[in-house]
Parts: sequence; structure tokens; C-alpha cells
Amino acid sequence: MTVTRFLGVLGALLFAFAVGTTGSATAQGEPDQRTPLGTITAADKDLLIKVKQASLWEGPVGEEAQTRSQNQRVREVGLQLAADHRKLDERLAALAGQMGVALPATVNPTQQGWIDELRGLNGKAFDTAFANRLRAAHGQGFAEVAEVRMGTRNQAIRDFAQATNDIVAKHMTMLESTGLVTQAGMSDPVPAGGMPGMAGDPALASARTGLLGGLSSGGGPDLLMIGLIVLVGVIVTVTLLRLVKPEHPAD
Repeated sequence: MTVTRFLGVLGALLFAFAVGTTGSATAQGEPDQRTPLGTITAADKDLLIKVKQASLWEGPVGEEAQTRSQNQRVREVGLQLAADHRKLDERLAALAGQMGVALPATVNPTQQGWIDELRGLNGKAFDTAFANRLRAAHGQGFAEVAEVRMGTRNQAIRDFAQATNDIVAKHMTMLESTGLVTQAGMSDPVPAGGMPGMAGDPALASARTGLLGGLSSGGGPDLLMIGLIVLVGVIVTVTLLRLVKPEHPAD
């Protein structure tokens, strides 16, 4: 194989790799949508959907605190979280209705795992998990909602994102006021059972689960991409070995 041919093959492989690593995101992209309140992007719609999913799990576990907690402050915080999410839901439903955005009726699997986790606890164990689980979710959500607030071109979305972040900041402060938030609560949210001090592998604390407590898809390696990387490496290695292999003179 000549050097020119090798470079051509290598270029094709690198192009395939680039397409493989970016194709999924491109395929999932949606065109902007016109609404009575102005044009909205896929990110704008995603915000509305994910805030709804956050309310679907954070409100109920706030109510769970009224019967599972032994800590008066935790019960107060849970009651306020549930009340704030009911109000936020009302504003969200009206905005989504005007914009024609369908909102989910159920939590995602990660959030359901957190609900089940907290419903299996009582007393001090519940209090600790409640404070740290919700503080972690709110912390990640705060940054992600702020990003939409900064980048959106739609004023209604911008106003909603601002109101949402005001509530999220309020909730973070309230959760911290319990005195139960540890480093786990200041980190990214992790799958159920993966929080230090609870059942499961603490090493999961490094895994991201997405916006507002799993508002987006869970983290983890993309096996297809790993396989593609390995395949490219093998092909390039074999090709290089063939290029540098000395030719034996004919007898």
C-alpha cells in the first residue's frame, strides 16, 4: 500500500469516526418552532419538559417528608418544596399550553429510582438522604436552567427560566439550612443507592445523570463509540505495520 493510499484510508476512517461521535446529537436536533409567544428552540422545549419532570419527583418526596422525617426542619423544607412546585407547575402548564409543548406525566427511570429509594427510608436515614439527594439535583439543575436563561431568544422562556432558577436557589438554601448536606449533596446527583453512606457503590458519585435530578439521559460509556474507536485503532495499526514492513528482494 502506498503512503497516498494509506492517507486516503486513514482520512476516511477519521471522517467516519467524526460522523459517529456527532451523528446522534445531530439526528436528535429539532427545528425551531413558531408559537404565539414567539419562536422556541429544542433547548427551550427541553427546559419545559425537564422542569415538569423535576416537579413530578421533588414535590412528592417533599410530601413524603411529612410522615417519614423525625426532623422538624426537614418537614418544613419538604412542605415548602411541595408548595413551590405546585405553583411552578401551574405557570408551566399555562406556558406549555400556549406554546404547544406536550409535558410528561411521569418521571424518568432515574427519578423513579430516587423516589423508591426515599420511600424505603425513615427517620434520620430519610432526613440525610432527602437533604443530600435534593440538594444535588437542585445544584445541577440551577446551572442548566441558567444556561437556557442565558441563551434563549424567547422572552417568555427567559422569564420562566429566571423564575425557575429563583425557586431552585431558594430550595438549595433551605436544604442547606437543615445542616444535613454533605459533600455528596454538593456534587452531581447519582443513581439510587450510589450515594456515600447508603447502600450501593460510592464510586457512582462520579456519574452524571442529567438536568434537575436526572432531567436528561443518564451518563455512561457509549459502547458503540468505544467499539468504533477500537476498530479504528486496530485498522490504523495494521496498516502502519504493512507500510513499514521491509520488502524482501525477489530470489
